[in-house]
Amino acid sequence: MTARLRIAALLLAALVLAGCTEETEVIVIDCPGPDLGFDGRWFGAMEDDTGALFTLEWQVCGDRITREYVNGFASSVSGQLWQTGAGAWEGRLSDGTWFRLLADPARRHLVMVNDFFEFAVLERGATELPGWFFNDLDGQWSGREAYGDWGPGLVQASWAVCGEARCDTVAADGYAATLYFDVLETDFGMYRGEFADSLGQEGIAGALMSPDLLFLGAYTCPFGYAGPEDCTFSGLGYD
Repeated sequence: MTARLRIAALLLAALVLAGCTEETEVIVIDCPGPDLGFDGRWFGAMEDDTGALFTLEWQVCGDRITREYVNGFASSVSGQLWQTGAGAWEGRLSDGTWFRLLADPARRHLVMVNDFFEFAVLERGATELPGWFFNDLDGQWSGREAYGDWGPGLVQASWAVCGEARCDTVAADGYAATLYFDVLETDFGMYRGEFADSLGQEGIAGALMSPDLLFLGAYTCPFGYAGPEDCTFSGLGYD
């Protein structure tokens, strides 16, 4: 049965039950798999590999993504996720897409990147995108960054200080980068620019901010990069 028919059947059943009794019954839904602390509705902005921007919504129950909406339209995609390290997660969607996540300690925000280089920042319980300014970046941020295949030792603590459309970052292993942003997509909280790092690399930089302005997901990719595995991703909470 298609999702639309299932929804119609559930609505019809609810109407029939409402006509049969005046009592209200609370139905508890048991989520499949382990409780990963992600249950709920997640909403935010997403950038695809062409730079186009969308809204993305996931509904999560247990270790499953039960529904996905892109620009407000339901897709037929579901998925599953599992933890790979401190604050780091991996998953697979039903269409075969692999993705990775960095989450804040409270699991209120997350940054997602998949193997097609779709990049998103989602906030649990958010309902809309408020609009952003360059000075929303200003301040101190801390969290984690990941690179390569996000394996052991490749996810580490990270800090950033931002001001005047510039962010200076440093990781626990001493790797440092400076991100310069000169473009802001105000409706989506997407900052675009370039970076230079302590390894002598230069390239493109991007960042998405959560709807509550308290979480920043960012990436840096050297010029000539072949895919997400050549880039560094971070998920930082506002201090």
